[in-house]
Amino acid sequence: MSVLSYIFWLIVFVGGVIAAYMVPDNTLALHLKFVLIGAWGSVLGLVYHSLCNRKLREAEENFTEALNDQQRNNSPKTEYIPVVPSIGDEPQPFEAPAARKPFDSILPPENKPASIQNLAVPAKISFPLEAWELFCKPILKNRPFPEVVEALEKTLPELFPTAAGILYMYGGTQTELHKILSFGDYVISDDTIMPAECASFNLGEIVITDFASNEMNGGCTHLHHHPQGISFCAPIEGLEEHFGILSIQLDKIPDGETLDFWKTKVGIVAATFGLYVANQNLNIRFQQHSIRDNLTGLFNRRYMEESLRREVSAANRHGTPIGIVMIYPDQVTNIQKEKGHHAVEQMLWELGQRLPNFIRTEDIPCRYDGEVLCVILPGADKKITLERAERIRREISQLQVAYGDGILATTLSLGVSVMPDHAIDEGTLIYNGQRALQLAMENGGNRVVSADAVRQY
Repeated sequence: MSVLSYIFWLIVFVGGVIAAYMVPDNTLALHLKFVLIGAWGSVLGLVYHSLCNRKLREAEENFTEALNDQQRNNSPKTEYIPVVPSIGDEPQPFEAPAARKPFDSILPPENKPASIQNLAVPAKISFPLEAWELFCKPILKNRPFPEVVEALEKTLPELFPTAAGILYMYGGTQTELHKILSFGDYVISDDTIMPAECASFNLGEIVITDFASNEMNGGCTHLHHHPQGISFCAPIEGLEEHFGILSIQLDKIPDGETLDFWKTKVGIVAATFGLYVANQNLNIRFQQHSIRDNLTGLFNRRYMEESLRREVSAANRHGTPIGIVMIYPDQVTNIQKEKGHHAVEQMLWELGQRLPNFIRTEDIPCRYDGEVLCVILPGADKKITLERAERIRREISQLQVAYGDGILATTLSLGVSVMPDHAIDEGTLIYNGQRALQLAMENGGNRVVSADAVRQY
């Protein structure tokens, strides 16, 4: 089978994996998705193996038939040679039959050994399959991104000998492309470029630039360090998303190879890597949607309850404290009446973006219910939890958000509960935190109330 057919089967398998991940959990459980992916890979492998065997049998049959035809065509025929010349015939000099070269009557011309042919053998275009398989192996195993990039970095010099190249990916924002890896004996581009500097970004296809010809000028302005030879720029794309650019440049196409062959190689690498990145991006989104709140970006209630259960268990095992802060924006009702529900959502989104800046890295910010947010503080005693809650209240009270022609602003009511001071398990920890929050709201808001105050009522 050809390399293109191998890539086709690879794309079909990756497509099946993506399709399985897109099936909702309520339709197909996660463990059944893995079973489905395994079955899909087994079926594709069996079909691919069957096709390879069939191609092999057809090749053997064709070769055998060619040998038989050649033998029939070259078999000696009976000729009548008069011993006594007829009257009037001129005596003919005797000619010995032409000496046959070994295997002339056995093998067809295209299958004769090179040592007995006088014809020049054209150069063959080769594809480094071993290097390609080393690159595809971590992709098929769905290995982490750094491992796949490391395999790609080892494979590119073997796929594109005598060339230099660079792989760009977005670094957090869609405004700049940053170098992930490079190879070759010379530098072809900067470490950071803008997407518009590469023509493949706008065209969405491979762009070829011949620096010696104005007729093949792709318009890739980022390739200014080594403006000679031929360059190939391919977009790294998948599932209608753009992730980066792969640029390959060489001084001269090697003898026996063609421009189209190199373009095909660049396209195969870019398409395969693009599908892998798209699949990884889909997995990340799937995981985030399962544990993140869609509006605020904070962890959702299900993840909050699982995390609190895990942290409480660890706190009991190691004898460490754990705190929780319940948060409610005081002006939600007024914003709802004056500006509408969308303004409330905008305020909650702003709180979700800023809340992680006022807590520790190990703390867990969550959206608990409706407009109520909460923060789990592993290892924090009552003093640390109260100080953290007071900082959150102070910072948010100064927040002003432009909304249309007006300003959105709010103060916060916060309730604090700490284990083991106020609770012995996660249930009572949340309950006492909610009661403290309710007391803060009833006393006018814009304050932090500890669960100690609840006991006095």
